[in-house]
Amino acid sequence: MLQTIEVEVDEQGQIHPLEPLPSGRSRRALLTLLDTPLSPATNRSGRGSFEAIRAVLESPEFADAPPGDADDMELAIEENRNGWDD
Repeated sequence: MLQTIEVEVDEQGQIHPLEPLPSGRSRRALLTLLDTPLSPATNRSGRGSFEAIRAVLESPEFADAPPGDADDMELAIEENRNGWDD
């Protein structure tokens, strides 16, 4: 089974996983280099994601947003789920 894991490649070519790697046995891997700059919210230690999420949760736009309607959310989920066959 193929599994995609996000990594950061530093200036020296060292690879730093941004999430835990599966353990238990040795594996081969292929690395696809993206032509996209690194996000400032991530770094080698894996820290940064929490800070980015916390900033969103503490932002006025999020804190002041009215709660969503459960029926509207269920309808949107169902439409997206069924939209895969289009």
